[in-house]
Amino acid sequence: MLLDWLADPSTDRGLRLRGTDGWHFHSYRDLAADVHRVSATLRAAGAERGDVVSLVLADPWTFIASFWGTIAAGMIPSPLATPLAFRKADRYIAHLASVFGVARPAVVLTDAVLGEQVDAGAARSGIPGTIRRLDLTRPADPAEAAFEAPAAPVGPDELALLQFTSGSTGTPKGVRVTWSALNANVRAIRDWLGWTDQDTFASWLPLYHDMGLIGGMITPIASGTDLWLMTPDQFIRSPLTWLECFGRHGVTLTTAPSFGYAYTARRVTPAEIADFDFSAWRVAILGAERIEPAAISDFYHLAGPRNFDAGALIGAYGLAEVTLAATGVRPGAGSRLVRTKSTALSVGEEVVVAETARLGLDAVRGAGWMTGCGTALDGLSVAVIDDDGQPLPDGAFGEIRLTGSSLAHGYLLAGGELAPFGPDGLRTGDSGFQLAGELYVVGRIGESMKVRGASVHAEDLEVELAELPDLAKVRCAVAFGFLDAAHYAVVFVEEDVTPQWLTAATERVRTLTAGAAEPLVLRGRRGAIARTSSGKPRRRVMWTELVKGPETDWAVLHGEPPAGLHTA
Repeated sequence: MLLDWLADPSTDRGLRLRGTDGWHFHSYRDLAADVHRVSATLRAAGAERGDVVSLVLADPWTFIASFWGTIAAGMIPSPLATPLAFRKADRYIAHLASVFGVARPAVVLTDAVLGEQVDAGAARSGIPGTIRRLDLTRPADPAEAAFEAPAAPVGPDELALLQFTSGSTGTPKGVRVTWSALNANVRAIRDWLGWTDQDTFASWLPLYHDMGLIGGMITPIASGTDLWLMTPDQFIRSPLTWLECFGRHGVTLTTAPSFGYAYTARRVTPAEIADFDFSAWRVAILGAERIEPAAISDFYHLAGPRNFDAGALIGAYGLAEVTLAATGVRPGAGSRLVRTKSTALSVGEEVVVAETARLGLDAVRGAGWMTGCGTALDGLSVAVIDDDGQPLPDGAFGEIRLTGSSLAHGYLLAGGELAPFGPDGLRTGDSGFQLAGELYVVGRIGESMKVRGASVHAEDLEVELAELPDLAKVRCAVAFGFLDAAHYAVVFVEEDVTPQWLTAATERVRTLTAGAAEPLVLRGRRGAIARTSSGKPRRRVMWTELVKGPETDWAVLHGEPPAGLHTA
């Protein structure tokens, strides 16, 4: 299914990539030519069918051609993050070394931009694989230009992709996605969205992350859809350019985390889109992180007057372990919001809904508001379970478990160890509940703390802090930790905060944790908060760095850190 487009690539449809001087069109025929060049390069490097090929590439076109070229050669692509998510060169090189050590690639494809860092990471990991720097701008050699049919299809249980998790809770793991799982998830996404030949897609998400890779690149190309692509840094510089895809060029589909819509609402003014028409924009998926209802309301009130339908805003839930998408709200239906009576929930407890609202239409604020993420996609099943793995009834709080045809085979760990998922499916480590079969995701279990038997989630505390005055220009993250027989709620902030905010923040921490956690507020420079490739705070990683050292750059603004905690 995924390689069908290569048999007769279109000259009329293809990719539009954003350059410094505007959009540049590349047909599927153009892409096919470079796909075959990459396949020839891999064979010349000695790679064989079934080998892992790590992709560490800055240029979107080169990445896309390399991904499909690896698949067409019968090999297993393993996309890796660029340095943007790591801030520091040493941290990025250490990440590459760790991932290379797990993947043990036969070939690493990179480019002139990232080549030196790839060399350093490979040397540190000691991998025997070959490193190839690609330059698809030079004329192709005769051997590269020769058209070759894709490798014969592999069995459904063979690996199609080695997708590393974003690492929000620690060291990234290699998710072993089979051909059957990948094909099943692409089909499920197309069915969920009612995808047609008239649809077009736009994305600014990083191509190495599962949401950008499978949702924003693999599914559109496998469908032969016109695809408009920006890079994350291009989006940050100009979210207006992203909106132009829909308001001027009639693009119909997209996906992004809540942050993307919120950022757009902050940066774009109504005057700048006065002549836009969003009437063709029928799907705006929200996933990858907790959805912020207030921020999405700001986005709707920016785009709504230009014929944007609030029903296009659809919540979704997924993760790399289930290839990508697990649940989703149907397009046009709009996403339901519920406010739970309490944000401290116990496993097995029935969730009491205090209020309801609609995503986009209602500007609700504060903790306790949850966005519906829809029902299970075709071929998948969702259950909420207790600590013993037993299913809980509709409306009860517990851990989310997934089963079905899109589920990966398990993890690849260091030393080649395989960690398959159990026969009962995947315990996601995420908490939530279902109401009338619709899933509501509360947060990561490993990033919560128990207060009088109930779970208080870091995400809820972050939402509460976001409502305090003076925080509009301050970025923060919360991590719970236990050290020297005491619980701590560490609030990481970037740059300065006012004394008024500091007092209000520490009072809010004490209130929400019922005094069980000692507030500790630490300040770092802009960009100090460690984030995953999808932008989520690496809360447990930051806590571990504080405990294990070496000395960090975090300065204490409030609280008494215990002895041994590594602060500036």
